[in-house]
Amino acid sequence: MAEYKLSYFNFKGRGELCRLLFVLADKKYEDHRFEREEWKDIKPSMPLGQVPVLTVEGTQIPQSGAIIRYLARDFGLYGKNNMENTMVDVIVETIDEVRSEFIKWVKEEDATKKAEIINKMKEVVFPKFITFVEKVLSDNGGEFLVGSEVTLADVAVFDVIARISDMWSQDLMNMSTVLKAHCEKIASIPSIKAWLENRPKTAR
Repeated sequence: MAEYKLSYFNFKGRGELCRLLFVLADKKYEDHRFEREEWKDIKPSMPLGQVPVLTVEGTQIPQSGAIIRYLARDFGLYGKNNMENTMVDVIVETIDEVRSEFIKWVKEEDATKKAEIINKMKEVVFPKFITFVEKVLSDNGGEFLVGSEVTLADVAVFDVIARISDMWSQDLMNMSTVLKAHCEKIASIPSIKAWLENRPKTAR
């Protein structure tokens, strides 16, 4: 049995999707969390001087995209053939585009520019994303985004929608009844539901 260790700051960020995959697959792992002030001592031991880093039986894997794909493959959450694998990738990369825009808002300190960013998110970025995800879900039968069972794609969409809603506004979750229902379905999976109720409380 593989031994897993996930090293990341003590908040959700790019580590939370990894944690959700462990929870969904019911796999044990070391949730190595640390505070900002500890980072300077930990950083030299990380391959690229950044986190998250997944350690599997002594081998360190950097880059959040590589980590979630590794875990999804390892746990059977990456689809059942090349086309399903690719559709999972399409959704994950689309989510990365949304997240990148949202991070601009998080980091922006000027109030005027911050308002401009969120207006773009509301008028362009979110509607485009929602329309795309709704279509993918509909084309696949309405149950899951890829294939006939839950995959990384479903969990990734839930993660980004839920956390942007928590940090910004529930308006995002309410922009689509279809997407809201899908996110609620993922959140109601017993193992994920238990994690959401009991995970460490962090500001973000």
